[in-house]
Amino acid sequence: MSSIKKTLLTVLMPVFLQACAIQHQQVNSLAEQLDQSTPSATLLSLQEINPPARDRAQYLLNTGLLKSVTGDFEGGIDDLQNAKDILNSLQATSVSENLAAATINETLRGYDGSASERVLLHELLSINYLMLDDLDAARVEVLQAAVVMDELATEEKPVGQLASAHYITGLVYELGGELDNARISYRKAANLMTLRNLSLPSFLQNGQGSLGSDLGMDESADQYREQAFLPAEPPDPNTAEIIVIYWDGVVTSKRGTSTSVWVPSMNQVVSLALPHYPPSDYVHQPFTLNIAGQQYRTETIEDIEALLREDLDGESAAIYAMTLARIVSKHQFVKSANEQNSGLALFANIVTMLTESADIRSWNMLPSTIQIGRFSLPAGEYSLPYPLNPESLPASPAESKLAVSPGEKVVLFVPGVSKRIFSFRQAPRL
Repeated sequence: MSSIKKTLLTVLMPVFLQACAIQHQQVNSLAEQLDQSTPSATLLSLQEINPPARDRAQYLLNTGLLKSVTGDFEGGIDDLQNAKDILNSLQATSVSENLAAATINETLRGYDGSASERVLLHELLSINYLMLDDLDAARVEVLQAAVVMDELATEEKPVGQLASAHYITGLVYELGGELDNARISYRKAANLMTLRNLSLPSFLQNGQGSLGSDLGMDESADQYREQAFLPAEPPDPNTAEIIVIYWDGVVTSKRGTSTSVWVPSMNQVVSLALPHYPPSDYVHQPFTLNIAGQQYRTETIEDIEALLREDLDGESAAIYAMTLARIVSKHQFVKSANEQNSGLALFANIVTMLTESADIRSWNMLPSTIQIGRFSLPAGEYSLPYPLNPESLPASPAESKLAVSPGEKVVLFVPGVSKRIFSFRQAPRL
């Protein structure tokens, strides 16, 4: 490369990286305003941004999510499947990207998502397919989620292990008549919540015992009763079973922070730009249904706020080491430039500062919590707090009534940010 090209690259790189940093802040700002705005308006604003190739996966994760929560499940699936392809290809990151991240800026690496985000991608895809009445495709996604969780599993920490993913897997199995597999998945969800020192919600305490009775697995049901302290009761065939998947809030976006570190080899203090999650201002809010004098509430199965912080904690040592090595390398570059020319050294120092920023990218339009509600209702018609799109399509007429039949299973997907309800219905099995 000629000296002129090198000079131009040196001059333009800080400008380029500053533009990228502004774009990342714009995406974070859209996510932070999602609760006050609407998913449709946020999607339009996001689509005005033209992300570089390395940010494409993050962009598609967010557009896919926004399309999903507005009922455009086919559009959401297209974006999420494209994001999945990118993330899968980035698992073998190129040498050039690693080198750029190590020597210039962490954001030059392709966005490959955190451990929990990679599982949540399959989870959302399975919900989308379910809302489109494609149980087979939903089953493929939950199987892929299980593979990802197996790959991420460690003995030390439950990295990338999601109780909600196991529960959705169990639900898909149950709807497909695979009750033995469903029972196993529900148990995995319960065991994972216990491992995280979380109290078991009632839908996990009840559901597995019921499946054990359906299967005639008395010993298994007895063992689970001991764990859950609840009797196993078969569902009443004269009622409809309602399963609510509720997304509440919007997860906190990453921020950049500066940390001063003493480097003995340089005999000086350096400043490291590192990502972190600020304290969350999320206030837990369950989805409540008041029906015929009875109140039904969803319960939290997944705290996404906690999961993403856990993911970042797991990556923090590697991020810290790479950031420190990069800063030391840049300071050595400045020192070398100073030995040649003081003016060049000043310019090199400015370039060094401007090319150093924390990687604040994340799938930042996810919900703060995933909640589940499970209960039975007598056949009839009931009022809902949000409009129901019976066929899970944005063009279908929205109602605020839910009509159910005896023996029917109804899965309701309720994204809190859109204040709409989408449904999957399964007639009684003969």
